[in-house]
Amino acid sequence: MQTACPNCDLIVELPQIAAKQIAVCPHCRTKLSSLNTNNDTLIVALSISALIMLLSSMFYPFISFSSSGITQTITLPDAAKILFNYDSELLGIFIDVSIIGLPMALLATLIPLHLGLLKVLPFAIAKRLLKFTLALEPWIMCEIFLIGVLVSMVKIMSMADISFGISFWAYICFVILYIAALRHLNRQRLWEQVRPLANISEANNGDRGIDKNIRACHVCHQLSEHEYCPRCHSKAHVRNPNSIQKAFAWLLTSVACYIPANIFPIMYTTSLGDQSPSTLIGGVFVLWQAGSYPIAIIIFLASVVVPLAKALILIFLCIIVKQPANSQSIRYTKVYQLTEFIGKWSMIDVFVVAILVALVQLGNLMSVSPGLGTVFFTAMVLSQMMAAHAFDPRLLWDSPNDVTRN
Repeated sequence: MQTACPNCDLIVELPQIAAKQIAVCPHCRTKLSSLNTNNDTLIVALSISALIMLLSSMFYPFISFSSSGITQTITLPDAAKILFNYDSELLGIFIDVSIIGLPMALLATLIPLHLGLLKVLPFAIAKRLLKFTLALEPWIMCEIFLIGVLVSMVKIMSMADISFGISFWAYICFVILYIAALRHLNRQRLWEQVRPLANISEANNGDRGIDKNIRACHVCHQLSEHEYCPRCHSKAHVRNPNSIQKAFAWLLTSVACYIPANIFPIMYTTSLGDQSPSTLIGGVFVLWQAGSYPIAIIIFLASVVVPLAKALILIFLCIIVKQPANSQSIRYTKVYQLTEFIGKWSMIDVFVVAILVALVQLGNLMSVSPGLGTVFFTAMVLSQMMAAHAFDPRLLWDSPNDVTRN
């Protein structure tokens, strides 16, 4: 069974994998395959349990905030609902979709897929359903939201009494079960149920796809000489067209959003009628002065250092592709993989603001409202995620003579 490494384009004949073994690309050490274990029953059980926990977390108290005898209790949907009262509809929709809607859709779809649905559906419907399901995962941010909740609790714990409701513990259980379900998910096995991976005679082990004008599907990893993948019917390219231009465009957008995200307040805190703005850096200083050094460092790295470093790294990678592949290409590939992995973790501060806005609503005594900086910060993180997605890491292994890009 042949495949092409998604990061360096090396055509590899996948061997039979034994327990606790994985197949890695000999070129760039990217993981290509693992044991084709049947985890259908386990994934169904984990997905059903995760769905139950997620639904349970929506109807009971999530967190309670008490100050000067006044108590505010919120449910999980309130984290986004209250944002609508502050004309932050897009931000509220994004939070609801990323922490409730998408994970619910993914889990609800995984259950029938692992009960054999792909084997009985018509080919055209099966491939579309599987493509849709697997495309949801990168945009689900439930684990980041949970970290954001914990950070927001550290921020306000000194000002009031905090108590966690049943929904909070249910949501923790949901996140654990969700991560466990994805950990056992075997994407290759699901695609095999739609249609087995087929070899093509022109592809030889050790060649690079670009040298043989062979296209590797970015969705199901089927090799093809045609414009469309014969297995999932996605449009296939030897190299993603205009990859560098698209990545640069998204990077410029993120840089344009990064500056106002750090200048404008991300939230306003009202205490006894006196309103004070808080910027990203200002929030880090407050945590540091309160003695919450680990949390302050995490927020500083996730919200200030990581977005800037990611933008600089992607710009460097977009420039370095003009050079021939060399001994450093494997390091550049690892850097790109790390950059892509940590991209959405910068969203922690957005969820911190959402929780504080929903929870701290005690009138003139104390309240929190979102600032314009939160909108710019969300746009910046999403733009950087799109930039990393647009960049084609196979370009790092090409030489100037490889002129084919379509």
